[in-house]
Amino acid sequence: MQRKKSLLLVLVLFLAVSTLWAGGTKETRPDEAASRMVVLDETGTTVTFREYSGNIVGIPKNPQRVIACLNSTLDIWYMAGGKSLARANGSINVPEEAAGLPLLGRFASLNTELMMELEPDFLIVSENQHHLEIRDFFAADGVPGVAIKYNTYDDFRVILDLFTRLTGNRELYEKELLPSQRKVQSIIDQVPEGEAPTVCILFSSTKYVKVETQNTVTGDYCAKLGAENIYKETTLEGATRVALSLEYILEQDPDIIFVTTMGDVEKCRARVDKDITSSDIWGDLTAVKNNRFIYLDKSFSVYKPNRAYPEAFKTMAEYLYPDTEFILEE
Repeated sequence: MQRKKSLLLVLVLFLAVSTLWAGGTKETRPDEAASRMVVLDETGTTVTFREYSGNIVGIPKNPQRVIACLNSTLDIWYMAGGKSLARANGSINVPEEAAGLPLLGRFASLNTELMMELEPDFLIVSENQHHLEIRDFFAADGVPGVAIKYNTYDDFRVILDLFTRLTGNRELYEKELLPSQRKVQSIIDQVPEGEAPTVCILFSSTKYVKVETQNTVTGDYCAKLGAENIYKETTLEGATRVALSLEYILEQDPDIIFVTTMGDVEKCRARVDKDITSSDIWGDLTAVKNNRFIYLDKSFSVYKPNRAYPEAFKTMAEYLYPDTEFILEE
């Protein structure tokens, strides 16, 4: 116990120093954002994986005491036949078998003392700075980990590929992914030719409103379904959300405006009303005039749908092309 207390003190100091050194944030460089996750190599004992940042890690197969620190990837880990010792707070993307696991707290402030008490042999974290610092700390004590950046459907496919290699359940890759791919592609194939609606995706928390690029789960739906995001190009390659410019939205006059929310939905709506829709000229937008100002269910627009990707693509296709009947392949 004394050793664990000492380790915790070291971790607290490590996180504090790292935060001061980084100024509290970690800016992703364009060359990092341009790289993608991919399995590079596999042997009988190890999988070599390139993280989104470009960092290359060798991961021992068949870990037995795993902690998955993000619920969206926890769910995929269970899809791959894995188990976790604990999980982050929340109910979305938590498989039934993991509902009763010990809680580590909120995603951005995990209980590292509990994590040490559980004695994991492998960590699955996100590329959030807090998670990376925890991963690095455990790595110094001999515990490997992998950082996952999960934004899009393509990321989902890569993550499931990696996880089924680590668990040795490659049959689950075909069972879980191939039917999903077929159904998603069937929706994409039904998109009417010659139509490319322009979209703007607003992201609202209770404190601010930003605009999403195509490097988000909702932006990815739109791109794959043939829509044109007015914020496709940004000054920082790989950026997911950028500062709101009401003037730019008015200038581009998108056909559809989607709103995704994080937190209390009614408070998010109030924030959107305060920051945007209260403008005298908001009603002049084509999307507003045509009643195509749409709040999306956060279960598939902010959180990742995982098993339900085909249904999510169908829903988005129906929003984008309301005159087309989309049929989900059985």
